[in-house]
Amino acid sequence: MKTIIIGGGITGLSCAYKLQLLNKDYVLVEKEEVLGGLCKSVSKKNFIFDYTGHFLHFSDNYIKKFIKNILNGDILKIKRNSKIFTLLSDTKYHLIPFPFQANIGYLNNRAKNYCIKTLLESNIFMKDEPVKNFYDWSIRNFGAGITNYFFSLYNKKLFQTNIKKISIDWVTKFVPKPNIEEIFYNVLNKEIKSYGYNSTFYYPRIGGIQNLINSIEKRLDKKNILKNICFKKLDIKNKIVFLTNGLKIRYDNLISTIPLTELLENTNVSETIKNLSKKLKYTSVLCFNIALKNKIFPRKNECRDEKIHWIYFPSKETIFYRVGFYHNINENLVPSKKFGSLYVEVSCFPEKKFDVKNVYDKIVCDLIKTKILFSEKEILFYNFLQIPVGYVIYDFQRKYLVEKIQKYLMSKKVFSIGRYGGWKYSYMEENVKDGFYTVDKIFSKS
Repeated sequence: MKTIIIGGGITGLSCAYKLQLLNKDYVLVEKEEVLGGLCKSVSKKNFIFDYTGHFLHFSDNYIKKFIKNILNGDILKIKRNSKIFTLLSDTKYHLIPFPFQANIGYLNNRAKNYCIKTLLESNIFMKDEPVKNFYDWSIRNFGAGITNYFFSLYNKKLFQTNIKKISIDWVTKFVPKPNIEEIFYNVLNKEIKSYGYNSTFYYPRIGGIQNLINSIEKRLDKKNILKNICFKKLDIKNKIVFLTNGLKIRYDNLISTIPLTELLENTNVSETIKNLSKKLKYTSVLCFNIALKNKIFPRKNECRDEKIHWIYFPSKETIFYRVGFYHNINENLVPSKKFGSLYVEVSCFPEKKFDVKNVYDKIVCDLIKTKILFSEKEILFYNFLQIPVGYVIYDFQRKYLVEKIQKYLMSKKVFSIGRYGGWKYSYMEENVKDGFYTVDKIFSKS
């Protein structure tokens, strides 16, 4: 019974690992020469960069144990220190602790009072108001101040969509929800508590996130992995995969981890299914990794001496929505303790045309404007990485479309899984679970 896996990212590799553990016949097809997909690192001049921040967070002890064993325990545990850049802050560098909704005590008096007033109003007068979208959910839980100062701005920047057009299918897992008592306690005490699924995260001690990929690959039989070969098309009726090297492979079960839209575009499904897939929406992410001559955050002789891991930028004044500091996450990602490095994330519509140099120039300008950099002279070089499918947009059609498409595919023994195959907002632990669960699901019925 042969299983074909399309895509050698973290989800595809987890499938391969589980299939090999069960002694099942499989072939994994990866279009690149190096496995990892978007969960990958690149090296340049002794700097190690990822496809933006790729961090591990665990809620499942089985997956946590698996990852730690794969890395032979060579993994860092890090308590998150993330900030939000806002001109409403009462601090010198316009930074307040994340999440915004729990730390309004750091805002200037006018903004803070407005947030408190509207938070109280929402809890007193809006308890029974219906929640139709993400905007309603935010207003209902946090009031107009927090919604307008952060949620509307940041999420529109990230998803390139007005949050009134976004559903709440994803918020429970990804949006921290402190209660009103905690918010007021934090206002009075300015106490920074940990909120969110990634309040503590893990990262390989050496080699970037690629070390995790390489460690899984070492446990796989090389003869089952086809690299540098692209998936060309799928004959779903006759169960044949066509590859760009001319190879045709028959299968019993197919697991796809490539974007759902890409799979359906190259599969002989009905026009109905193809039309459904065309309605799936997403944004692309432009990742600019920047090597620096010296560390920033912290800088010597400055008051900002704490190690910040990343900063969110809700304001329209910057082109990027997030900036991360590799050197504060793991000093082994830079050539020596002297150097620093950043990842900068820009969101855009997939069809939008852009000039890399123009975007980079705007990024540098905004990094200086926000005082992350003093001048462009601090930069050694930059590395550009494009993520064509970055974030799935949870509009009101998504759930129906995905369920309809997945039901059809599974009836044909095709399992589209992972962040992009499952067409969802997810993280690495969930991707590994998807791989393990799917293999168990296939073979529990065989």
